[in-house]
Amino acid sequence: MVTKFNLDSAKVQAAREEEFQNVFDFPDFIEMRPILREAVREVAKESFAGKTQVLPVQIERMTTALEEQLERETRKYEHQGGVYPNQTKEKAELIRLFTHVLQVISKREVIDEEIEDIIYAVNQTRLSLIHLPSLEGTGKLYADDRDEELLPGTFYYLVAQQLVQPYLIDPQGPFAPTNVTKEGRHLVLKLTTYAFRDWDSYLTHQYDEEHALANERGLNRKEYYDRMEELELKYADHKYAEVLADLFTAVSRFLEPDAGKEIGIMTTDLSSLFTKQPLLRLKFQQAVKDAFQLDENGREHVMDAVLADIHHKYDFYRANFTEED
Repeated sequence: MVTKFNLDSAKVQAAREEEFQNVFDFPDFIEMRPILREAVREVAKESFAGKTQVLPVQIERMTTALEEQLERETRKYEHQGGVYPNQTKEKAELIRLFTHVLQVISKREVIDEEIEDIIYAVNQTRLSLIHLPSLEGTGKLYADDRDEELLPGTFYYLVAQQLVQPYLIDPQGPFAPTNVTKEGRHLVLKLTTYAFRDWDSYLTHQYDEEHALANERGLNRKEYYDRMEELELKYADHKYAEVLADLFTAVSRFLEPDAGKEIGIMTTDLSSLFTKQPLLRLKFQQAVKDAFQLDENGREHVMDAVLADIHHKYDFYRANFTEED
């Protein structure tokens, strides 16, 4: 059954006569974004329906990809001012995606004025896409411009290969999915996500959620601290961005003189260099060990102190600043 959207027909008709409406350019989009992202995440979850062993990080990757697709495709069609014949199917898929997002938002238990504004803005964008005129010629099709696999021999691949060693079913076997435990595959998937994640956008989402929480009414201090702790824990893996960036800077300094060129973090195959100079491989492995705080079993502990600090901070807040509640 298709959800019907509760919209003001006069507003809709007026919008059809105006220029392209883009939800991503609405003045209050910063307030809309957390709710829109929540709906996109639900769409991402539904895309995995029927599949077993779906990891949270897979859903987050899909959420980010759908968000990026929605905005980039919408801006493309807005800029073009129309649709080329070869883009007809792509535009239809984009409209279906916006429709799905609208259906998810409309199923919320409480439809207040804020939600009505979001529904209106998203639907205006959908209608603008529907009513775009046809253009003659050929237009560009959307591509996410990213290879979502780690290329063998590259920096990220070699880091993942080392960190997954404790999770190999056969320690002497290959670095391949069939030889890695479920926990190890989860680790590799996380590292792949970190490799392709837009960290600036990721932190923007954190800011948006913190902003929304700070303006949520009816929370006492303990509830507020509990929710803030959950948020900080959710986004704490930004620490990996710092660790990977610092590690790449460090290894580049001692590898580039021998490589004879600037090393690409996602593209340069270091295998031949390590084959010629095994000591450089050992130096690289030691740098990874230090950066990720590997224990004697090769398991990383880079997040231990970060998570402990967050728990300690909010335990202190709850113990000292909630008495009046």
